[in-house]
Amino acid sequence: MRQTVSWAAGALLLAWSAGAAAQQLENPRTDYTAYTRPRGRASVGFLKADLGIIDELTIGTYPLPWFAFPLLKTTVPNLFLKARTPGSGPFTASLGASAMYVNAKALAQLADTTADASAVSTTASFDASYRFDERFSLSLGLDYARMRAFGEDQNASVEGASTGHTYSTRLLGEWRLSRVFALSLLFRYLIYQSPYSADGTSTSDAVTITSDLSIETTAQKRFTIVPGVSFEWEHWELNAGVGYGVFYLPVLGLATAKSWPVVDFAFAYRFDIYH
Repeated sequence: MRQTVSWAAGALLLAWSAGAAAQQLENPRTDYTAYTRPRGRASVGFLKADLGIIDELTIGTYPLPWFAFPLLKTTVPNLFLKARTPGSGPFTASLGASAMYVNAKALAQLADTTADASAVSTTASFDASYRFDERFSLSLGLDYARMRAFGEDQNASVEGASTGHTYSTRLLGEWRLSRVFALSLLFRYLIYQSPYSADGTSTSDAVTITSDLSIETTAQKRFTIVPGVSFEWEHWELNAGVGYGVFYLPVLGLATAKSWPVVDFAFAYRFDIYH
């Protein structure tokens, strides 16, 4: 009887590991890792939508800014892409980039209806992931985010620009317990956050005033830690975590100066368009 139970437990563990390995290879987590969406496979959610053009290249967008018309009276176009190294070995590396454009009409809705300005947000990332075995993987990432706003107020003859950027690193460990369920731990460290600068020129008939302002926090927090869980069903995927530390603004990637409770959430429907 004891031998039978042992054989049954061993078979269950083997099937469990095989299922976890299959899921890790077929539908790897793409957030905070070097992995991309398989060729022809799409994922659509409220926060992100993407498509694997080929196995090594994923392109996508963030849907919510596109549908911000009721609030901003315009759309906010944005795009991101990620390219990884070829092959299916234990080590994978990737480069990613994104861009978002906020036009003057959107900024006017958020601030002053007479403002004439626009903003461009760009991010870049490098990721390296290593799969130790069929269940455990570790991913290291470096992130750069930059926001630049510029414009001209024709009523006051004011021209100006403001910028800010951050550098940060992160580490994600994922332990897949079954084909459906996995545990994760995300650690992020803010390496550097630039002062936020604002340059401006105001011109009247008799006077021209040039300003160069810079704002920098004296109590910048650095660390973020978020334990989480991941569910991968046949067509649905859910990643969720709750932690504490520096909060990174969605899409923009810029960091807050203080520590906050942090919620990491991604939910999407996955399907194949072509093979």
